Amino acid sequence: MPDDTQVPAQVQESETPKSRLLAWLDAVAKLVGAGAVLAVAMIANTFQSRLTGVSIQSQREQAESQLRANMFSSLIGPIAGPTGGTSISPDREQLIAQLLALNFNENFELKPLLEDASQRIAPKQPVSGTPDPREPLWSVARRIAERQKASIAWEWQGFRNSGQKKTSWRSLSGCCRSRAKAAGGTPGCESVTLTVDAARPLSSETSEQPGCQLVIGLGETVRLKSPDGNYTLQLTLVHPDWANQTVDVVVWPFATKQGRPVDTDTTYRFALGWFDFPFTDNTLLPDGNRFAIYLRLVSPNNSKLTVVAMWFPKGYFTPRERPLNYREVQELLGRTTQ
Repeated sequence: MPDDTQVPAQVQESETPKSRLLAWLDAVAKLVGAGAVLAVAMIANTFQSRLTGVSIQSQREQAESQLRANMFSSLIGPIAGPTGGTSISPDREQLIAQLLALNFNENFELKPLLEDASQRIAPKQPVSGTPDPREPLWSVARRIAERQKASIAWEWQGFRNSGQKKTSWRSLSGCCRSRAKAAGGTPGCESVTLTVDAARPLSSETSEQPGCQLVIGLGETVRLKSPDGNYTLQLTLVHPDWANQTVDVVVWPFATKQGRPVDTDTTYRFALGWFDFPFTDNTLLPDGNRFAIYLRLVSPNNSKLTVVAMWFPKGYFTPRERPLNYREVQELLGRTTQ
């Protein structure tokens, strides 16, 4: 009688390597599957975290926008809304004007409101030795102007880092200017501080810009070049009003390659006061250069005042003129500023 117990052993012995291979393949498949599940879970968690972060950021921006909108409506309502035949007091209008200016100066031109509030609290008969009641408004205006200038200085830094200016830069008298020669001539400063001394002897000659900080006399004409050297401002300050702290400005922009302004170049004449801000009171030139002039200091006792003439990065759009970063807009349009 044959021995049946040896057949399964022979079969089991012949199938052992195959069984081991299948076992290894099964183990590898399980590991790969587990790894794939883990990887998918990690990727999903990463995307979910990013989406959550974007969602939270979006919600914060929406909440901030809503808060600012409600704040603006609450502040402007007493001034622009129906008053029922009554008007707010000068002190309350001054407070509202300060709050609006500090929180919304980049997006709205608040000069008419500030001037109205200033006129309502202006002293009819100033008393010598007492502070001017308009000083709180003037102080807020100085704060806003310097804040906006600092913002433009930051934009200049980004402008240089973006590679749009392929020149080297150095610090000079607190401002930056290019060492390279521009097509229109020697470049000028990003901003120039002009100290006007009424006691300084008047010079009949037009002085070219020798630096970023100048001392001139009333009625003295000075020429200030743009950072790229393409444009020049011929600037004169006259007729200061020490009581109301304003000064008349005559500015004549012209292409530097002309050598001097001609009759067809536009001349700007205006009274410069504390409520002229860089973001809202600026001039755009045909080649994309933009400049602003604002008041920094008035000293009636010393018969001196300080004015800042500042240039914006070429092609710059102010916040109320653009929905996006201006450098991104320039890149989308395929434009470069040289």
